[in-house]
Parts: sequence; structure tokens; C-alpha cells
Amino acid sequence: MKIVKIYFIIMVAVWLPWGIQCIFNISNITEIIGVSALNPNGATDIRVMYGGVQTGLGLMALIAFFKPSLGKYTLFSLAMLGSCMALTRSYGVVVDGSTSLFNLSVLAFESFTGISSGFLLTRDKLK
Repeated sequence: MKIVKIYFIIMVAVWLPWGIQCIFNISNITEIIGVSALNPNGATDIRVMYGGVQTGLGLMALIAFFKPSLGKYTLFSLAMLGSCMALTRSYGVVVDGSTSLFNLSVLAFESFTGISSGFLLTRDKLK
């Protein structure tokens, strides 16, 4: 169980700050990924899909750190979301040819999140 707590700390440290900054400063993410909001609806969607999702992942890990009984649910969520993001990004890299350092780095972390969460979920006997 100790390794799961360390794992949750890593997830909080990566997902939560990135998500929060994407909520309050969308220009950071829009410049990195090369998109722009054409109207206020677009800006809100960028905040939600980048900031909201990443903040949610970080908060789930933070809550599970303090409430271990939620650990298996958090690992399952991280495994599903990380894997789905990695698979979708992989598809985009192939179809769109988007092999930027950003995309490949995020793909690596999303893959790590999906695989490692799944591994920890099956490895540890969680409450």
C-alpha cells in the first residue's frame, strides 16, 4: 500500500498544478498545442477539457492519498482515463503526424499513467 501512496503523490504533483494553470491561463495550453478559441464557448471548452479533466485527476489522487478506501476506484479511474487519452493521442500522432516534443512527452506520461495504474490495481490488495 505504501507504493500506492507514493504513486498518488506523483499523480497529484503532475496533474493538479497543470490542470489548475490550464483553467486560469488558457493561453499557456493553446500556444503549446496550437489551437485558439474562436469565441467564449471555445475558451470555456478549453478550460474544461484541459484544466477540468487534469484538475479532477489530481484531486482524485489527493483524496485517495488521505482516504485509502478510495484507492482502488482512483486507480481504476486513472487507468481508464490515462489509457483512453494515450490511445487517442497515439491515433492523433499517427493520423495527424503530430510528433512534437509536447505530444510525445504527454503521450509517454498518459501511457505511464494508464499502465502503471492498471498494474497497481491488479497487484495490490486494496480496501
